[in-house]
Amino acid sequence: MDTRREFLYQAAMIGAGVAVIPQSLHGMGHRAALSDRMNVKKTISFDEIMSCILKHGIINSHAHHLKDAEAKEMNVKQIFQNSYVAWCGEAIPSSSDMVDKWLEKIGNRSYYVSLSRSLQMLYSMDEPLSGKVWDEYNLRIKKAHENPQWHLEILKKICGYRAVVQDAYWDPGSNNGHPELFKPTFRISHFLYGYNHEGKDHNGNNSQLAYGQHIDNIKTYTDFMYRIIKEKKEGGCSSLKSSIAYDRTIEIEHATAEEAQAAMGFGSNKPSAANIKKFQDYVFDTICDIAAELKIPIQIHTGLGLMKGTNPMQLQSLIARHKKTTFVLMHGGYPWMDDICGLVHAYRNVIVDLCWLPLISPSAAVRFLHELLEVCNGNKIVWGCDTWTSEESWGALHSMVNVLSTVMDEKISAGYFNKNNALRLAEDMMCHNAKNWFCF
Repeated sequence: MDTRREFLYQAAMIGAGVAVIPQSLHGMGHRAALSDRMNVKKTISFDEIMSCILKHGIINSHAHHLKDAEAKEMNVKQIFQNSYVAWCGEAIPSSSDMVDKWLEKIGNRSYYVSLSRSLQMLYSMDEPLSGKVWDEYNLRIKKAHENPQWHLEILKKICGYRAVVQDAYWDPGSNNGHPELFKPTFRISHFLYGYNHEGKDHNGNNSQLAYGQHIDNIKTYTDFMYRIIKEKKEGGCSSLKSSIAYDRTIEIEHATAEEAQAAMGFGSNKPSAANIKKFQDYVFDTICDIAAELKIPIQIHTGLGLMKGTNPMQLQSLIARHKKTTFVLMHGGYPWMDDICGLVHAYRNVIVDLCWLPLISPSAAVRFLHELLEVCNGNKIVWGCDTWTSEESWGALHSMVNVLSTVMDEKISAGYFNKNNALRLAEDMMCHNAKNWFCF
């Protein structure tokens, strides 16, 4: 359709190095959309949706925002190194003469398109990023970050975030010292590695070491977990978070306390892989019971990770066993998006988080959101930027609103719903739903 061609055209123009209308560095109250280069009449625009969702402030369901000290040291290279562009398999340039060759390799990637668009708008650059203007970008970024509040001003004043669910995996449950903005999630993955002091999750965390414990009894251990999770919720944590898709399969099978006990101990004998799996499955099941009792949702990373065993359908038996637990399935399960659609359709306790997906692939996000709006209630969809820097967060928000405006325009044009429905759904997804599902 014309609207989808327009959206992809705009993204292509950025990737090809065509300038967009920059936003004044000093006029931060303005949130400029890309110009309508194809002169296509739309039933609903980027600006209309952005204005609608900013009325009440956006609730961002997932971020890994860097600590103040790290944000203060930003330059153009650091921004790219702390972004998904660093996942593209090409070293970030350290000087301007390396930039153009680098862009030939990664300039087509959505990660780059989104972030480069953000940098151009935020720092009032007339030209898109290239070797020629790399140093000027660097100068403006460093100058802006001399203000220690700059990274927060982007989030609050430009992105319009009312709250951000912060996943500080380096310090689980931390609000980065800004409780007025960051509403932490508490990573529970380290509990799955507390069978002794040797186990570590992919972030290097172990629950027993983190809390100075020496527990070798499974009942004592699950009581310990309950106490910590309860304290975290009472201390302001808005959710729990599982990232085990980077460690192992996300399938959680039924296991008994006796089977879990077999993995525990501090002697010279190492537990077998089978015993560790039973321990982890039992612990995860127990955490789901705790979450239901404490009425706190569990965010679960699905899709990209280890890949094998991370498709969302691996969670079906867990979700079915824990009907009183709210599961927030993240990233659209990409590339297994159909799994998410099936699970949210079948289970009332499943919520869908679109975080990361518009950065991975705007086209996939458009396809997924079209289908998602047809198979689940509008109050079961949330969005988060899933970024480390404010610059990438603004790019992620811009990408999500482009996806929203494209999908809503096509739905209205097809007569699926009207403009009022579209604006209400957009506002719910970006503002209200997270407040209803998370513990704020």
